Amino acid sequence: MKKIVTMLSVIAVLIGCGTPSRPVSQEELLTLAKGHDLVAVFPDGRVETYNGRGLGPLLTHLEKGDLKGAQMYDKVTGRASALLLAYGGAASLHTGMLSKEAIPILEKYHISYTADKEVDYILNRAKTGSCPMETAARELDDAQTAFPILQSSYRHLISSNYTGQ
Repeated sequence: MKKIVTMLSVIAVLIGCGTPSRPVSQEELLTLAKGHDLVAVFPDGRVETYNGRGLGPLLTHLEKGDLKGAQMYDKVTGRASALLLAYGGAASLHTGMLSKEAIPILEKYHISYTADKEVDYILNRAKTGSCPMETAARELDDAQTAFPILQSSYRHLISSNYTGQ
């Protein structure tokens, strides 16, 4: 019976039926996340999903709106992602992989978090060193200041045909 109620809750959130009376559970969030790189569940019950590599999905959302009070799923979360989540006003995060460099940011901005796996830092695509966005964010700790810097760094990375090295 509980599984049926849980699935009905997830279906209601997916189709946007009304305001949820409670936050979605981690199980429900993971169900919503299947096949997506980024999921935002807003307090009003709206669910937005994104796919794409790196910070692209998160920046796409933040360029058109905030994350005020949202429960988030992010496939991979490094320091740059944590700063962007804080900038958007996210309330909580579950991630598949969390960089230890992201933890102080999440804690500073009171974003509760869980992770399937913690790593020292996010690797670049070639797995030869740190992700360039993690490197760009390393000295940043203020979300308001970080947003335009990370946005610009990401655009530069994409325009330079970044191959992962």
